[in-house]
Amino acid sequence: MSDISMGAGTRNGDAVVVDNTTMAKERRARFVRGTRNRVLSMIVLLVVWQLVSMVMKSSVLPSPIDVVVQLGKNLGEGNTYYQLYITIVRVLLGMALGVTSGIIAGIIMGLSRLGEELLDVWVLSLFTVPAIVYAMLCLLWFGLNDWAAIIAVGVGVLPAIAINMWQGTKAIDRDLIHMARSFRFSRRSIVLRVVLPQLIPYILAAFRYGLGLSWKIVTVVELLGLSSGVGYTLNYWFGNFSMVQVMAWTLLFTITLLIIEYGILKPVEAYLTRWRPVSQAQGGV
Repeated sequence: MSDISMGAGTRNGDAVVVDNTTMAKERRARFVRGTRNRVLSMIVLLVVWQLVSMVMKSSVLPSPIDVVVQLGKNLGEGNTYYQLYITIVRVLLGMALGVTSGIIAGIIMGLSRLGEELLDVWVLSLFTVPAIVYAMLCLLWFGLNDWAAIIAVGVGVLPAIAINMWQGTKAIDRDLIHMARSFRFSRRSIVLRVVLPQLIPYILAAFRYGLGLSWKIVTVVELLGLSSGVGYTLNYWFGNFSMVQVMAWTLLFTITLLIIEYGILKPVEAYLTRWRPVSQAQGGV
């Protein structure tokens, strides 16, 4: 009996090793395939951009080469990094306010019927207000300073985050919670080992959506009333009718978001969701 058990254990161990190896190979193949497809997509975009710019005036749509050259010149100036730094700080502080509040509100709404009944009207009402309205109101309330941008981001992001977390919390597999309780898991263990892992994909999705929305709101606030930041700089070059500068700063804006996405969010997501099967991580593909 002992030998049989040991043999079974060895076979099971071999199966786990093979399965882990297969999953690692599949992840690498998926990474290579995804990188190749993204590069091809960007090449197609640049080709189309170049072709369209050849039949239009440079004052309307400059070529990608001109934009990249101008971006290179901008990156050689210290003011570029200062303006980008100011915007990033405003985004991060506003995100901290909006994401924290939104996650708490969404989880309360998802777990409590009373919480849902008390908060859903507020969250949905805030969600319908355009971002430019938040920008105007905060500039009027708090003046032409950083707090106007930070609070506008926080309030603008909160309802989107709350709605995403609300639906994610309601989608939790409650059977797993009941099973954990039957095995006498502590409340802390249930939250950390059962509830939180199921919420991580929703939290990351909410963070991505909030990040994109935050940049838009900050840009609007900077454009309307502040004297620094990427939005202010875009408005400055727009007023000087320099389309190549507008496109260069837009490209810098986009590159920054892509660096955050693929340099920070993607690795964090891969680490936090490493327990999920490859097929599930691919979304059923």
